[in-house]
Amino acid sequence: MAWQLHYTSARSADRSGFQFTAVSPGLPPGAEAAVSPYLGYRPPPDSPPSPGARELEELPVSLGYDVVDVAGERRLLVRSRYLGRDYSGRFGNFLAHAVVADPSELEGLRPIEFWGAPFWADSPGTDLPVLEYPPPGDAFDPETLGRWLASLDHDPHARLASLVDAVCSSSERIVLVSRDGEEIARWIAVLSYSLPVARAARLSFTTYTADPASCPHRLCGTTPDVWASLRTDQTAHVLDAPAPAHEPSRYARAVTELWRTLDLEGLDCLAELAEVLDDGLEGAAALLGLSRAEDTGEEAQELALPLVLDRALPSWVWPRLPVEVLSFDLAAAVNRRSPDADQARAAGERCARLVLSTPSLRTRMDDFTLEDPAELAADVTRRMPRAPSLPLLAELAVVAERLGVPPARETVGRGAYAFLDPEHLGDGQRLASADDVVTAVGTLTGEARTILLAGVVHGLEKGGALRRRDVMTGRVCDLLAEHARDCPLRSTPEVSLHMLRSLAARHGVLGEPTLGLAEALPRNSAAEGLLTARDVPGERDPKDAARALERVGGALAGPAVQAVADALTRRSPAFRAALVSALDERVRDLLVHRWMETARQRSERFDLVGVALRAPGTPLDGWVREQLRKRFTVLQLETYFRDDQKLRAALRELRE
Repeated sequence: MAWQLHYTSARSADRSGFQFTAVSPGLPPGAEAAVSPYLGYRPPPDSPPSPGARELEELPVSLGYDVVDVAGERRLLVRSRYLGRDYSGRFGNFLAHAVVADPSELEGLRPIEFWGAPFWADSPGTDLPVLEYPPPGDAFDPETLGRWLASLDHDPHARLASLVDAVCSSSERIVLVSRDGEEIARWIAVLSYSLPVARAARLSFTTYTADPASCPHRLCGTTPDVWASLRTDQTAHVLDAPAPAHEPSRYARAVTELWRTLDLEGLDCLAELAEVLDDGLEGAAALLGLSRAEDTGEEAQELALPLVLDRALPSWVWPRLPVEVLSFDLAAAVNRRSPDADQARAAGERCARLVLSTPSLRTRMDDFTLEDPAELAADVTRRMPRAPSLPLLAELAVVAERLGVPPARETVGRGAYAFLDPEHLGDGQRLASADDVVTAVGTLTGEARTILLAGVVHGLEKGGALRRRDVMTGRVCDLLAEHARDCPLRSTPEVSLHMLRSLAARHGVLGEPTLGLAEALPRNSAAEGLLTARDVPGERDPKDAARALERVGGALAGPAVQAVADALTRRSPAFRAALVSALDERVRDLLVHRWMETARQRSERFDLVGVALRAPGTPLDGWVREQLRKRFTVLQLETYFRDDQKLRAALRELRE
């Protein structure tokens, strides 16, 4: 039942002044005393002292709510509005219309929904019936509130996150400041729909008070002139200004995102999950994200676990849990508690795979139910040739190995081969990508990885140039080079060459990773050419360097010679000239053309002129003549070679 009371300034037979002028019959004992602290109204300080009818309409209406003790716990709603003059003609009168209700009368409703309810009176009455299930108003439906929220300035979703956390994480009074009382009511409505129903039912509020520093409500609305007149260290949320900086909780982030996308079903689901545990707001947000596969991280799963273990978990959650990504503890909970037999079985298999792939979980076989492991092993062995992807093949190989089934070339090796060669791909299987290769190799260890690598490189060798281009990215080439000793690269020359070219392009022809791979490729002409080139820049005798450089061959001979040429720029012009003089014409021309192309700095060009003057008769002669066409360059060169008369003479000869 819900009883009504009117409180205003009036003259009666017994007394005059503020008093209860009407109450519903059967009002519980003590109701008037419990309601009295919530009855009062002062207009804002900037209001006219003698307002007319129109000005009275513009003054803020106050709707307050709290839980009171009236012969047991009951809900109190109070709507107060300023009336102006009382029966004697004095200003200061107001009407407070109170409703004291059993909790069941408001069950499933947020108290702010009674803003604009049809039973509120604007003037004192005499006949106040008992209300059965008081009807709420229709001003604050969630969809309308969501559109209104999105239309506000100053990042309203950031303010909402701050208010949600303030309501949920402390017991301090929260003050909302706005000239518009209905705007405050809307914010309270948005907050109420952002909370579980039970928590919203415990949130006391008032949409307007002239004394926010001492009012009995947790959430208080007031006007700017009231707030400006107070001397208090308390902070307030000024609704027409930007929200303060705030790092939102997981729950607040979830709430604001749901409002941002106007996902009302998601808000209902979040509120329902938040009712499972008294302190489960963060877990509710995590579980909602998990059930939508939006957040499957370790932290989210840890927060969601207590809710999944609770008997009050809503049944709709079970089929939405992504079993394939659940942690061991969550998968074990699903295995034991899910009402769906297929899901429980899948969760058991998930646990088995985690146990088999994670040594620290091997002692937890008793935490879940699994059919005979031997049957699982046989099933894994049967499924491996039909694995839809290379990573799943690797995963099944791990499971099989943990169950005592050793890796076999017939399953792991040939399976990996098929994922790289389009001609051998089976129905329902997808060609392996670069990411697939990285994942599969990282999944396996020991003999199983060696077998899989063999299948991968043979598949790439036979799969053709286009497959190698698509799959053998820099990351894959680096990974294969890391395991080069375990790969049959001697029998896969095209794969080896692609790897060498990739490493050379990214790490340098003479870079450590490139040369490391070359050392792992015996009797490979391209690799041997790189290893020969490696020692050329450090040779002490120019003739020995020339003979070594002439032996550089293979598919990467050109880039190797260029890399040597770059390294030789650090040697003296005299050494370089002696080297050029000892080289055959083919290699010599490759070398000097590289030097001419890369000589950018003046010191580099002058050193190269020194090489040309000491070793005439090469393409450098023409290049030097081009340099000498500039008078300023000639003067600089003469200064540069002022201490070497022989070179100065050679320079003059070239000029002539």
